[in-house]
Amino acid sequence: MSAPGLHIVIGEDDYLVDQAVKKAIGDCAAVEVVDSLNATNADLQLADLRRADESVSTPPFLEPSKATWWKNVGFLPGGKASEDVKTALEKFAAKLASLKLPENQRFVLSGPRLLKTSVFAKRLAGAAQIVSFAAEKPWDTARSAVMRATEFAGESGLTFAPGVAEKFVSVVGADARSIASEIGKMRDYLGEEQNVIKAEDVAEVTSPGAKVEAEVWDVTDAIGNRNSAAALAALKKFELQNGFAVFMSGVIEKFFRQLLDVKEGRTGGMNPYAAKKNAGFASKWETPELRAARARFLDLREKVVSGTVSGDVLVVTTLLRVMRRSPTHR
Repeated sequence: MSAPGLHIVIGEDDYLVDQAVKKAIGDCAAVEVVDSLNATNADLQLADLRRADESVSTPPFLEPSKATWWKNVGFLPGGKASEDVKTALEKFAAKLASLKLPENQRFVLSGPRLLKTSVFAKRLAGAAQIVSFAAEKPWDTARSAVMRATEFAGESGLTFAPGVAEKFVSVVGADARSIASEIGKMRDYLGEEQNVIKAEDVAEVTSPGAKVEAEVWDVTDAIGNRNSAAALAALKKFELQNGFAVFMSGVIEKFFRQLLDVKEGRTGGMNPYAAKKNAGFASKWETPELRAARARFLDLREKVVSGTVSGDVLVVTTLLRVMRRSPTHR
């Protein structure tokens, strides 16, 4: 059973990590911080470990409660560390696992990554309360960012109009701190009288976040605009990801299906923002082109899913082929 005062928080999104740490620290009167952000060699790393050890080994005396936060520990197993540091970390983990912290004391360790199969992690698995924000693939990150934006908006008493959460995230990016900041700015902009975030509100006040990255819709937007160079540049952001061909062939096939639906008047199940945006894209394509493009990517997806072909290169070559303008639509 985990000790109530011992917490491990792992993740690369500093905002999510900070929020989890604040929750773990709670209302402790005194917080001692050991920051290993600049611990770039073994001597500095071992020195920080000793400071963290000394702090957790010293119970609160003058204060009613105390917390130790050892933060930015980038040399946990899964990161880069010398054998001496690895050994010292394993010994420290064993000590932490055996500690019986008093009710008025907490110890929190946070870092970007931790190898779950390491000795360090296994020794703390049953002793510490562990929160881990796993690294995500780009397409999962996009979905998570929309969910997070919706959650943060709800906490501020706001909701997004249909399709606008996706537009918001396409501007802000997936960084949680940036999303929270922009939601706060949106709350101030709308005032207390308006609680629905509309597309025009996003266009008016939302700014790119600190860690904006290309998302899946960068690819589909470029395809919709028939901009081959932009489409290839966006695809390169995803090419090294496992499952690239399966995922991207599915995304592109679905996009052509949506454009075909717009072209043929089947927009009943599409949210208004997406329908309007896709109508602009569809105007740049002929109906036979869209049918042919969808058929090619449907066929490609079936082949890469079944393992008949290795489709990473075929995604690119098929896309370039379908994006050529027909003689009657130049």
